[in-house]
Amino acid sequence: MVAKMKNCPSCGRIFVPMNATQRLCPDCMEKLREKEHEVVEYVRDHPKIKVNELIEATGAPESMIKRMIREGRFIQVGVRMTYPCEKCGAPITQGKLCIKCAEALKNELQSAAAKIVADRDAKRVPAKRDSQEHASAFRSERDRQGGSAVSKRYRGLH
Repeated sequence: MVAKMKNCPSCGRIFVPMNATQRLCPDCMEKLREKEHEVVEYVRDHPKIKVNELIEATGAPESMIKRMIREGRFIQVGVRMTYPCEKCGAPITQGKLCIKCAEALKNELQSAAAKIVADRDAKRVPAKRDSQEHASAFRSERDRQGGSAVSKRYRGLH
């Protein structure tokens, strides 16, 4: 079986991944491990450092540091790091929103979905009512004219 080749998103080189989750070529993977080790050591030496200061001091990308926080990499060295919620700025250790903002967003989405369903249902009901009114008006007109052609035929009135 021939292994699939990939392009490394970091350097552009073509490589054969060793497993299904490998995104980077071996060289870039090694550089990433070295950078992560450097970041962990810096945090160990400066336990009260903030994320933006860590980015500036190490040159590590913010996405890498946030991923390391979510993975608990700094807790392993005795430091509890956080980054700000994207909506309110509260300190968080995972995701993009704090629990309060995530719950508020969930409630907004549920409310909007309920409104959409209610609006859709409200539009359906008048259409049904209109067809019922049309049918009853048709029946009234038919009854005034003495019934339908079919009923006249059965009554022998053609």
